[in-house]
Amino acid sequence: MKETSKLSSPIAEFNGVSFRYETGSDVLKDIQFQLQPGSFHFMTGESGAGKTSLLSLMYLDNLPTKGRVRLFGQAVDTLSRKEKARIRRQIGVVFQDFRLLPHLNAFDNVALPLRIAGTKESEIRRHVSELLAWVGLEKQLRAYPAELSGGEQQRVAIARAVINRPQLLLADEPTGNVDDVMAKRLLYLFLELNKLGTTVVIATHNQNLIKYFGFPRLHLSKGHLELLGPSNNKYVDLATKILNRGEQ
Repeated sequence: MKETSKLSSPIAEFNGVSFRYETGSDVLKDIQFQLQPGSFHFMTGESGAGKTSLLSLMYLDNLPTKGRVRLFGQAVDTLSRKEKARIRRQIGVVFQDFRLLPHLNAFDNVALPLRIAGTKESEIRRHVSELLAWVGLEKQLRAYPAELSGGEQQRVAIARAVINRPQLLLADEPTGNVDDVMAKRLLYLFLELNKLGTTVVIATHNQNLIKYFGFPRLHLSKGHLELLGPSNNKYVDLATKILNRGEQ
C-alpha cells in the first residue's frame, strides 16, 4: 500500500462545500479546508453543528449539495462505483452507532477488513488478537455484539477501523462510551497509527482529551468551519514523549 507521507496531494480537499439533506436548510455552509497527509485533527462543535454530516462527505456516504470534495486527489462526484469502492478501502471509519455485524463475533468483526483484503489467516489471527488485547478485549474474542456492553462494542468498532492501517481514519465520538483512562489508551492507538502515516480526524466533545493532546481543531459552528490552532503548542513533542515512554 502506498504510504500516506509519499502522496503529493492533500488527502481531502473541500472547496466551497455546502450540504443539506432532502428537506431542510443547509447543514454545512461554504466549507473550505484541506487535510494534509499524516495530519491529526480533532473535529469539535456543539451537537447539531454538522460534524457527522461533514464526516459522511469524507467517507463517501453523501455527496455535497454545492461545491467540490476531492479525496486522494480525485473529485468524488466523478467517481465510478469501482473507484468509490477502491477509495473506501483506504478509509477507516468509527461510527457513533458502531455498525458491527450482529452475526459475527468480536474477532470476526475486526478480521473482516483483512479477509476482504486477502490477508493470510495466520496473520489475521495474530494481528486481530494483539489489537483486541490492546483495547482490553482479549477475553471477549468470541463474544457477539449483543453480548457486549456499549463501551466494548465501541472498542471492537475502533479495532475494526484501524486493523488495516488505513490512509485516512475518521472517528465519530470514538471515546463516548469509555472512561478517561481507556479514552487516553485509545488515543495512543490513534497516535501510533498516525506515526505510521495515517491521517486522523476525530470528532469529539471530550474536553479532557482536547486539552491533554492539544491537536489543531476543525471547529464547526452553525454549519461554518473554522480551523483552530493547537491548544498546546508543544503537542507534537507531548505525543512523541507519550509514545516513546510507552505510557498506557
